[in-house]
Order: sequence, then structure tokens, then C-alpha cells
Amino acid sequence: MAKHVSADQVEVARNVDLIDYLERKGEPLKREGRYYRHQVHDSLVIKDQMYAWNSKDEKGAGVINFAKMFYGMSFPEAVLDLNAQGYKVKDNFQEQKPKKPYQYPSHYEVNDRTKAKNYLTNERKIHPKIVNWLDSKDLIAQDKLGNVVFKWKQQGEIVGADRQGTSPMKDGRMFKGIDRNSHGSAGFSVDIGKPHSIYLFESPIDALSYWSIKKEKLQNTRLVSMSGLKRQTMIGEIKRMGKEGHKVKQITFCTDNDKAGREFANRYHQLMTDTIAKIDFPINKDWNMEVIKKTKLQIQSFMPQNKKSYREG
Repeated sequence: MAKHVSADQVEVARNVDLIDYLERKGEPLKREGRYYRHQVHDSLVIKDQMYAWNSKDEKGAGVINFAKMFYGMSFPEAVLDLNAQGYKVKDNFQEQKPKKPYQYPSHYEVNDRTKAKNYLTNERKIHPKIVNWLDSKDLIAQDKLGNVVFKWKQQGEIVGADRQGTSPMKDGRMFKGIDRNSHGSAGFSVDIGKPHSIYLFESPIDALSYWSIKKEKLQNTRLVSMSGLKRQTMIGEIKRMGKEGHKVKQITFCTDNDKAGREFANRYHQLMTDTIAKIDFPINKDWNMEVIKKTKLQIQSFMPQNKKSYREG
């Protein structure tokens, strides 16, 4: 194992272009606007020399740090690997353009929302009344590709959007994306009554699944999707509640029941008092799986006994 590298080798490594490095490593990347998304680990996104692996709550900058994080290399191993193949060097003098304000592409939206609504109710088992309410409040839409659009609204203004595919792509995966220039510390959110509590989720569909399960119990609260595990969205929503005159009395972490979700929830739960911070993990991996399985059990309970026995046999 390499232990020592020279200052010149470190300088070369630091200037390697991250995208070129990964593409020549054979990593499947797809360009989405100004950033790239890994096609196997779809919560891993890269822009310039920065990266964010949202499902693992890993964020950073620099190709050396990425090699250490993603490939498990030591610092000397990463430096030598980056010196080995004559990778493309990033342009240190490239002018950084300021981020443009988000503009919702309304021309891409269609009036017929049948496909989006059917997907949410039939495939994802979101309660139909919730879906119809979201439609009436212009919080969801359908685009020309049939994707469900979840609009991030603040004070009536659309500041970003998630898009969720309703049918598989050629490679069998479902499309998931966030609009270019979406507000960095915002997310899809829904107010139930006058909110004095926040419930945090990893996706809009998880938030709506939770609402479908606990719709009789949720009052005066805000459901927020972080579109991953994004600390800045959590902090941004707490600040926004204060600016809107809502005192935050409780924050509930409803992240996925996996390693990354549990670590995120437990980390920030420990930083807050027990009186304000709560944790509510699903029994299954995520809240959408929870509502799907619950719906299936409800359907089975209404089946005639002989048909149920036949299916089980």
C-alpha cells in the first residue's frame, strides 16, 4: 500500500476533472441539465467538482475526496490512481456563472393529469382524496412525458419541482429528477391546517404515503420532502416557518428505515431536545412501501374466505 506521494503528484491529482475520471473508470453517468446522475446509484449527483450522494448523506468537493469516499481508497492511493491515466485536467480559470433563478417551465405542463393521478392512486396507493386535493391546489401536475410534477411552493411562488416517471424507461428504471435551478434549501411541502410542527421525508411520495396512512391524526402540521437527506432543506423549512409566524413545537423525522435514513434522523434528533424532536420510522423500508402493504392487507381482509384460502394455498 502506498504511503508517500509528492506535492507535485497531489497537485496533479487535485486538478483532474471529476467527470472525466469517472467516465474513464466506466461509471454510468447521465447528464441532467448542469449536473450528472449516476445510473446505478441514482441519488448520487455530480456538478463540476462537487458531489452529493443523498441516500448516504455524503457530500463533498474534489476528485481526491470522491475517490476516497466512493472507492474506499486511502489518500496516497487516490493520488497515485489520479496520476496514472493522464486524465483530463479541469479548467481552473473557467468563469463561474451565477446560478439563475428558478423559472417553472409551464409550457411543459399538460392539462390532462389522468396518467399522473392514476399512477399516484393505483401504483403508489396514495389516497384518492389527497391526490384530488393536491390537484385542486395546483401542487401536482403532469408534464408532456407523463411524469408527475411535484411543485415546491413558497408564499404561492413555485421555487422548484420534483419529477417522477409514471412508466419505465428503456433500461427498466423509473425516471426521478429535480428541475434545474430549483431552490437549494426548499422542497415539496404540504400544510395541513396552521402548522406548528414539521414532518421530514426523503421524497414527496413518502410524505403523501404517510398522510394517507395517518390522515385522521395529522393536524396543524407541515409535511416536507427533502428529496433525499438534505440538511439544508431541514434548516430552510425551520427558518421559513419562523418567518411565516409559525412557532415550531415539534420536528418528526420520518426518513427511510435504512442505514442512511436512521443515521440522519438519529444524528439530528440527538442535537435537539426530546420535547421537540421525534422519530417515526416505517416498519418497511419506506413509507410508500408501508402504505402499499397496508392497502394490500386491507384488500385481502375483504376477500371471501374461500378465495383467500385458495390464493394462500
